[in-house]
This record gives sequence, C-alpha cells and structure tokens, in this order.
Amino acid sequence: MKTRSVIKASLVALVASSTLLASQLYAADTTTDTEAKTASMYQKGDMHHGRKGGMHKMMHMLDLTAAQKTDVNAIMQKYQANRPERPTKEQRAEHRTEMLALITTAGFDEAKATEMAEMQQQKHLQKMLTHLKMQNEIYQLLTPEQQQTFQDQFNLGKGHKPRR
Repeated sequence: MKTRSVIKASLVALVASSTLLASQLYAADTTTDTEAKTASMYQKGDMHHGRKGGMHKMMHMLDLTAAQKTDVNAIMQKYQANRPERPTKEQRAEHRTEMLALITTAGFDEAKATEMAEMQQQKHLQKMLTHLKMQNEIYQLLTPEQQQTFQDQFNLGKGHKPRR
C-alpha cells in the first residue's frame, strides 16, 4: 500500500518537473546582448572543461573596438601559426615508455632523467616566452583605460588576492 503512494508521489513529482522544464524551453528569449555574446563565446571551439578562460575572457572584459578585435585576432593567429606541432600519439607513447623504463629500471639513470627533465623544461620555457610576447603585443594595442583594466584583472587572476 505504501509502495503505491510512493510511486504515485514520484510520478507526480516527475510530471511537475517535466512541466517546469518544458515551460522554460518554450519561454520567450529574454537574454541580453551581453548574455548572447557570452553564450556564443562558450559555443565556439578552444573550450577546456566547458569554459573559455585566459586571454579570451580578458579580451571580452576589455570591451575592444572592432579595429582592436581585428588586430588582436591577427596577433593571436600569427602566434598560433608559429606554434610547434603537438606530438603525435606515437611520440607521446614513446615518451611514456621511456619514462616507465626510467622508473622501473633497477638502477636509476640520473643522467637520462636529467636530460628528459631539461627537454621538458626547454619546451615549457619556449611556450611561456611565446605566450608572454603575444600578450605584450596585445597589451600595446590597448588604450590606457583598457591597460588599467587589464592590469586589474590580471592581478585578480587565479589564486591572487587584490592588493590593498
């Protein structure tokens, strides 16, 4: 007897929630222009875990003019074209095999480990330098007010607290 009432209550809750969801789907579009821009930004590629971050988010906050957007896109494309190719699946598998061999060998080959670490460090350094150059070029396009906004947002970035 109680099982039937639980099933009925569950069914009523399911119908009610379905009705609410359906009404939201058919509701009139009330998004503002800013919300529409943000939504379109998330629908494009280059998403990492459902969000765009970093420079894309920063550029959105700076309220760039059409000319600035064109210049920024040109700079980003220039650096993207010069970006080194991503290692192939086979190269990544080979690297993992080398690391596993280094880890599982009875005697630790410190010279080989140092060489591998230095190679990775060099790749990271080059990537970071390229990214900083790109950011510098973009920053130089900004007006003084936009530069101040850039600095403020940069200081509020991941893990940073506002300065007092």
